[in-house]
Amino acid sequence: MKTLRLYTLGIVILLAPFASTANAAEAQPTKTLRVAILDAPPALIPSDSGNHSGFLVDFLEEIAERENWRIQWLYLKWPEIINTAKRAELDLIPFVAYSRERAEFLDYNSISYITGWGQVYIHPDEQLLENIFDFEGKTIAVVKDEIYAIQFANLCAQFDIICHLKEVQDYKSAFALLDKRLVDGAVSGNLVGYSFEKRFNIERTPIVFNPSKVLFASPKGKNGDVLQTIDNYLEGWKDDPSSPYYEINERWLGKDGSNTFLPRWLLYTLAGLLGLLIITTLVVLILRKQIRKKTADLADKTDQIKQIINLIPHMIYATNVNGEVILANRYAADFFGLPLKDFDDINIEQLKSRIPEASKLFEEEEYLLRKDAIAVDKQLKIKDSNQKITYFNIAKVPFVGRYSRVPAVVTVGVDITASKEFEQQIQHMAQHDSLTGLPNRLLLNDRISQSLALSLRHHHNGAVLFIDLDFFKNINDSLGHMTGDKLLVEVAKRLEDNVRSGDTVARLGGDEFIIQLSELSDNAEDAEEDAVTVAKKLLKVLSEGFRINGQSLHVTASIGIVVYPRDADSHELIMQRADTAMYHAKAKGRNGFAIFKSDMEAIIMRRQSLENDLHKAIFNSEFYLLYQPQVAASDGKLVGVEALIRWNHPEQGIISPLEFIPIAEDNGTIINIGNWVLKKACEQIKLWLKEYGSSPIVSVNLSALQLSNGDLVETISELVAKEQIPANLLELEVTETLIIYEEKRSIELLKSLKKLGVRISIDDFGTGYSSLNHLKKLPLDKLKIDRTFVSDIPGDPDSETIVKTIIRMSQDLGLEVTAEGVETIEQLEFLREEKCPQFQGYYFDKPLSPMVIQDKYLEQK
Repeated sequence: MKTLRLYTLGIVILLAPFASTANAAEAQPTKTLRVAILDAPPALIPSDSGNHSGFLVDFLEEIAERENWRIQWLYLKWPEIINTAKRAELDLIPFVAYSRERAEFLDYNSISYITGWGQVYIHPDEQLLENIFDFEGKTIAVVKDEIYAIQFANLCAQFDIICHLKEVQDYKSAFALLDKRLVDGAVSGNLVGYSFEKRFNIERTPIVFNPSKVLFASPKGKNGDVLQTIDNYLEGWKDDPSSPYYEINERWLGKDGSNTFLPRWLLYTLAGLLGLLIITTLVVLILRKQIRKKTADLADKTDQIKQIINLIPHMIYATNVNGEVILANRYAADFFGLPLKDFDDINIEQLKSRIPEASKLFEEEEYLLRKDAIAVDKQLKIKDSNQKITYFNIAKVPFVGRYSRVPAVVTVGVDITASKEFEQQIQHMAQHDSLTGLPNRLLLNDRISQSLALSLRHHHNGAVLFIDLDFFKNINDSLGHMTGDKLLVEVAKRLEDNVRSGDTVARLGGDEFIIQLSELSDNAEDAEEDAVTVAKKLLKVLSEGFRINGQSLHVTASIGIVVYPRDADSHELIMQRADTAMYHAKAKGRNGFAIFKSDMEAIIMRRQSLENDLHKAIFNSEFYLLYQPQVAASDGKLVGVEALIRWNHPEQGIISPLEFIPIAEDNGTIINIGNWVLKKACEQIKLWLKEYGSSPIVSVNLSALQLSNGDLVETISELVAKEQIPANLLELEVTETLIIYEEKRSIELLKSLKKLGVRISIDDFGTGYSSLNHLKKLPLDKLKIDRTFVSDIPGDPDSETIVKTIIRMSQDLGLEVTAEGVETIEQLEFLREEKCPQFQGYYFDKPLSPMVIQDKYLEQK
């Protein structure tokens, strides 16, 4: 019945585009599409006569006939295609791979036509180049702006290899240069390269990289309906083995296709002193004007007072009732950007015209000129003539001359800029993280409280994202705190670059960061969606890797999300629940996010309870091991077993390792647990050797903390010697992502373990960043294909391609391969056809006790 439903669904999907477009073709005029074509056989083969061919040409022509499209083929070189697309002078690009940079000016369809990968070629007479390091100093022909050219350049950069890239306009030119031995190698997609092998004297190398989906694209926002139509046909035709899609592929591809701060008392004293000096100066000035310097002694005294005032590093000036400036010192002249002599004939309005902000200085003049006025004291922040910000303590005192009785105002502005800047610096240091410069917990709490108050008042929502870096302790322990600090600084920059300017990025300490998003939607669900969008974006940009001290570091994060005020109504509760959600994200496997739900608090309480119980579980003998068989493809016989730990809690019964292993990794008990597993595995090997004369290879998973623990080699060496077992019967499994995080240290550690004689395998292969070149540096015996790929075969073209590629890569490297998660006969037959040598999964057996392993497998020998 399931097969019938799928078949019926396939027919509906297949016919849907025809039913929807047949009537449209009759009712609407013909749609003309300008489609790029380049020399990329067998996908696209241009012809001077216009009779273009290739499987993508046939595919588009098939759709065009049904949709009543008129295709206008534009023969262009690849760089021309990119530039033409940027100008929106074409409608469709076939045979294009997705990249983040191109997505800025291109829209893509969703369903891949086929999956390809990068392939490196050399001349047959050239010495075989087996890995990326062999290309040091070599010249490689690549097509300008083509995806595999870009990826190959990135690959060279990743391994610090200096490759000279010679850019050409098309694949034919690249292979022609290689044929004539004008370059050392050439790069193309595998499908294109296979087609040119018959036309040029070239040879494949074992270097392949970066599987990529073959997609269609159009200029941004121009032809979304065309891309959707293509997806509709791909979805329908891929489900129908008799569709044009398979006919075309079989036809073309075959079946496998500083100033001193002054105290206030001193300021007032100075103000009083200055008042006395100013009074004296005013008297001198008035007398000078009245008696025209009748006495030289009085003039000398006036000059001395002026000199004293000019030496004071603060602003002093006096104005009269007519708005005229009757006194100013050098500081005041510099502030207004005037020579001191110009103050002999200037007024307030002229000063305001030079510095508009100067109006702040003269606001109280009119008030102070009244008979009953008293002094004014205030603080001002103002820009001078050079736009430099200056802080003043302003003291204004009304003054009346003894003889003229004309009122005046004396102003003394004490420059407190240095003390203000120091105060601001102290405040900044109190509210910001010293390493990254981000707001710290103190400032963050204030901003969250302010945002929460505004959210409650204006009925909109906000969100907090609690970010914790995964396995950051490993980087600190293995590479040192200086490297870890540099990584934290780069993480902070990347977080700031990917949020809005009004949002807050803060660091709590260690590897914990907070993103506070303000003024989101009035609807809580929409606000949650906005926060999730930001979380996904941050996960992506953080996983893109960092270059620290000349080495590549990869880091992922776990993010907890709280929407307020829906989920919490105080900054304490917001932070607490965001932390809870973050731990939930870690429990789900890291490198993801979780939105706070009320039941999470119960989960966290359970986590804390389990964390306490883990410390005594080994002492109380609550752990035991099961073993899942690994069988040979040739005869189905047992070749190995994987040791899998189980926890029989005295009160809660069996607890899944998926639940307690992440807790053990976080609190450090995984080292003791891991050593216990190694000890029990070695004891079991010894027992089987004693009882049956032989033992299957026993695989044990290693955690990240075990790899960073300096005692691992010594521990395993002592166990093998103590139990007196052959070291090659013990196999250590590590994940490829874990190796990438600590590449240099991991390689040296694995080499040391290999010297002991133990076997090394990579678990869950295909889910990380490894390439053929990377694997060559590792002392490996086996790859284990991740169960996520096995579960999708047969039927999913991408998973099929990845599985085939891993098997062939392993053969080239001389490594064993075990496919994990084999559960159906269809999966088994596909893997046998691809010559996968070993299997593991429920199709053969679930994890078994040692006694069952003995009865079922060892007794039969």
